[in-house]
Amino acid sequence: MACGEDKEQKQDPRIEGIAASIRVVPDFPKKGIEARGFIFGPPIALAIGAKFIPLRKPRKLPGEVISEKYVLEYGTDCLEMHVGAVQPGDHALVVDDLIATGGTLCAAMNLLERAGAEVVECACVIELPELKVHYIRYSS
Repeated sequence: MACGEDKEQKQDPRIEGIAASIRVVPDFPKKGIEARGFIFGPPIALAIGAKFIPLRKPRKLPGEVISEKYVLEYGTDCLEMHVGAVQPGDHALVVDDLIATGGTLCAAMNLLERAGAEVVECACVIELPELKVHYIRYSS
């Protein structure tokens, strides 16, 4: 699977309509807020009968966690997950609100796989193609 699909393909006009309707408000409601994915994850988990497992930035989850560092355009960051949140052999769907460079998505996949889960699908609501995804790992 290729990271970026052929940009010369004719784009669905609905995509342009969706993109035009997304209002960008920098740093709202405060600088550094990062929990928008919680709008999408829990309802999807409920709809498919799955458990919801939050993956968060450091020091946002109580209790014992495991972590995965990843590289950003401007430095590094880290995701954390509760120890024991997934069991070996569990199937996982990664849902994120936004994909920019792919770093967070890959870190989520790595973290879940390190804990023994099998990532069977990823879904992102918004893509920022102007940032040029630099790293997407695909495993079959």
